[in-house]
Amino acid sequence: MSVTPIRANAPDTTPPAYLSVCFFGRFATSVGGVPVERWRAGKSRSLFQYLMLHRSRVMTRDQLRDALWPEAEWRASSSSLKVACCGARSTLGASKQPAGTGSPIRLLHRDGGYLLDADDAWCDIEEFRERVHEGMRRRAHGRPEQATESLARAIALYHGDFLAGQDEDWIAEAREYYRSLALSALDVLRTSAMERGDTDTVVALGQRTLQIDALHEPTYQALIEVAGLLGQEEQALRWYQLCERRLRRRIGVEPCADTRGALQRVLTGRGRTVVPGPFAVRPVAGRARA
Repeated sequence: MSVTPIRANAPDTTPPAYLSVCFFGRFATSVGGVPVERWRAGKSRSLFQYLMLHRSRVMTRDQLRDALWPEAEWRASSSSLKVACCGARSTLGASKQPAGTGSPIRLLHRDGGYLLDADDAWCDIEEFRERVHEGMRRRAHGRPEQATESLARAIALYHGDFLAGQDEDWIAEAREYYRSLALSALDVLRTSAMERGDTDTVVALGQRTLQIDALHEPTYQALIEVAGLLGQEEQALRWYQLCERRLRRRIGVEPCADTRGALQRVLTGRGRTVVPGPFAVRPVAGRARA
């Protein structure tokens, strides 16, 4: 099966939903098919983002205070919370009454906290998370083609970091979680592509990975090895030099032994034996260098 899972701007496959929310890249919300362009009060948008991240779960006042007003006094943040709730309800057309009262979106006060509930909602991070876990289960059960399909659909949703441009602690924590899921999915997709001998997809997946984590050494190793398999000795050297430069500049370390070994095998003409799979291998061109 041929899969191209790495398009940075994949076509929108979002199913129609009354409430639609996108967290990856630029934050976007629509209600009843109408984009929400303006949030009405204080931290109403941040409150909605936090409650949507934890949809259908009660978030206590303390949790909301610590996430959204970490440096404010409790009395001040308690008042601000009420203002933010009113603003979010007004923007979304949400009810504060339980289901069955006519509103498809509900922002409820319950058990000393708040809960966001919706009858018809779609969210990119929920779909992404579900597809990644589905792909990993399929892989564990020996269904590689189905795993590739699920993981490719997940990566097509990953248009950028979680809430890019916002830097609150709770956002940074969620951002790293979703980055780790994306990198895990890309690792599996890259390994599958290498086993199929699909060098173009290996390179494309490698570039996609480096957009998320520019210091991901296993990706550089794969790119170096594929360049060697294709007889592209100079390209292998350039991938290594890019890795070396970024590691030195950003964290002050040298490439690890595995990365150095990958380049050494290519430059000594042994790169063609590194990666398993049905690659069409050509001899490494040029003079071998230690």
